[in-house]
Parts: sequence; structure tokens; C-alpha cells
Amino acid sequence: MIELRLKYAQIYLEDAKFLYENKKYNSAISRLYYASYQAMWAAIGDPDEGKVWKHLAIIKPFVHGYWFSPSQKQNSAGLLEHLRLPLRQLYAHRIKADYELVEINRNIVETMIKTVDDLINTVLSKGR
Repeated sequence: MIELRLKYAQIYLEDAKFLYENKKYNSAISRLYYASYQAMWAAIGDPDEGKVWKHLAIIKPFVHGYWFSPSQKQNSAGLLEHLRLPLRQLYAHRIKADYELVEINRNIVETMIKTVDDLINTVLSKGR
């Protein structure tokens, strides 16, 4: 399932780029968000049996980095701390686009494409 999640993360990223190029910024943000969600899930693995990853809750264990560095202390700063704020912003933009119907602008999408690309490449380079 890990490989399938990574595959879909990459597909969703490509979909988002296509939507961005066609000025469909709200739809692009949604695909970017789900690309990041699938990539994070692939990295940290499945939640405990019978549970699902909550959307904002998946960011903390991903950023912490224990999934690629098991010796990482639980109370220390995350190894991928540079992604925490952008991922929380991506989530907020997705909520605004999908539920509040706020128009997302080109610059936001452009920035988030870079963030999600970085996230997926990080997951791939850390061995998942």
C-alpha cells in the first residue's frame, strides 16, 4: 500500500500542476493537499488498527521524522520542521477553497506546488 500511496501522491501532484497551468487554482490546491496527505501516510504508515489519520494530525508525526529516524526523541524538534508551517497552510488553503469558496491565487498555488514536490521528494529520498 505504501507504493500505491506514493504513486497517487505523484499523480495528484501532476494533476495539480495541470490545473495550475489551466488557472484552476482552487482545484489545484485540493489536489496538492491530497498529494501531501497520501505522501505523508506512505511515509509514516497506517494508523493503529481501526483508526484513520486525521487531516491535521498526520502532520505532527510526519514532521517529527521518527519514520526515517527511529532514534529521534519524542520531545525534540521535528527533523522536517521546515515543512510544518507550509503543510498547515496548505490544509488551511484547501479548507478555504473547498468549503468557504475563497478564491485561491496563483502565487499560493505556485508556492504549494514547491512544498508538495519537496515533501514527496523527501519521502522518496528517506527510503519509503
